[in-house]
Amino acid sequence: MNIEEFKKIHPWPDQSGLSSLFRFMPISAKNTEFVEHLFLKKKLYHSLSSGFNDPFEGKPHFNMEAKGNKHKAIKQHLINVARESGMNKKDATTLITNSLKDPQFIPNSISEATNKTFNELRICSFTTDNDNLLFWSHYANSHKGICIEFDASIMPIAFAYKVDYSEIYPQITYPIPPDERAFRPALVKAKVWEYENEYRTMFIPNFKGLPTDGESLLLDSCTITNVYLGSEIDDEDKNVLLDIILKSDFNPNIWQASLAKTSFSLQYKQLN
Repeated sequence: MNIEEFKKIHPWPDQSGLSSLFRFMPISAKNTEFVEHLFLKKKLYHSLSSGFNDPFEGKPHFNMEAKGNKHKAIKQHLINVARESGMNKKDATTLITNSLKDPQFIPNSISEATNKTFNELRICSFTTDNDNLLFWSHYANSHKGICIEFDASIMPIAFAYKVDYSEIYPQITYPIPPDERAFRPALVKAKVWEYENEYRTMFIPNFKGLPTDGESLLLDSCTITNVYLGSEIDDEDKNVLLDIILKSDFNPNIWQASLAKTSFSLQYKQLN
């Protein structure tokens, strides 16, 4: 896949005509750590894939069919990696040449390297609307939680990639491309998840391209534009949340969801 194809399959929000992305979450007056982390510290936490509810996350496969020129390219790449670690050209070439006599060397080496990378990858998920009833049930504690609207034109939300839903399991391309195509395996999910319309922001700790603290992306105070309260939110949880938002640098519009009377849908009333 070339870079143009990648960008077509995994566009950023503005390339999809989106001005906002949404994130659902539960809240509790007894445990406000995550809410305070977001609103008071202005940090958007990113989880490791191991904590996701899809067991296929972060486990791409490597299909070893390297022959001819491709095998030579992989061999040269491994030699270059060895030289970057401090070996001279002759020793690096000898090491890789001897190692390649073992047919499992390449797949094992690649598997070890990619597993390390994807085990370190931090991910935060968003969707494209705020009234998905399944999202309110599954991710916002049965409508007792909240939905947060982010301005998708502002960094880092502007760099969220669209997830591709496929029947084909993600494969590792090696050598791994030195650009965003390296994220491709973390941006492919099974077709059954297609209803989520997911976008993802991602980073690897110590990567200097985005402002992070190693676990979270740092947000500007204008990034959060609206907060929607679930139709079944507890009064105590609601009041604690509103107090935290009031103390924060964010100034979002606050909306209260309620159940529509004539359809299976939600309606929102602005509270401020």
